[in-house]
Amino acid sequence: MLVAVLMAVSLVVVTFLIHYVALRWMSSGMAHIPMRPDMRIFVIVLMALATHLVEIGVYALAYGLGENVFALGSFSGRAVTGSLDYLYFSIVSYTSLGLGDISPTEHLRFITGVEALNGLLLIAWSGSFTYMAMGRLWTWQTCVEPDPR
Repeated sequence: MLVAVLMAVSLVVVTFLIHYVALRWMSSGMAHIPMRPDMRIFVIVLMALATHLVEIGVYALAYGLGENVFALGSFSGRAVTGSLDYLYFSIVSYTSLGLGDISPTEHLRFITGVEALNGLLLIAWSGSFTYMAMGRLWTWQTCVEPDPR
């Protein structure tokens, strides 16, 4: 159990650091790259998606290590036979989709629960970052008042 807790805490710290560095670069480092505001929003959204995919990959790697190296549990339901299956399960867990076709057993369940909470926080962080960026960069057209006739 201690290995699962240490792994879960490490995964949270690593994914938060990845997210922090990515958002920090999007807010300051990317400012030195000349581009139109609408293109900058597009790049921010794509970068946020790429960052989430990297974080999902970190969890997928942890599931592989947890099952095959640390013997923290296994998976029931559909067969998990390769890295793409770990990635699929991680996407389903990170987004809290929880389809249920693959289920973790033993201590891998704890890591899965932590991933769902971690994914929720990181997705919300990206959403609020994008909202703030759009508030600063997006040009809104003024609404035309209706003709009072």
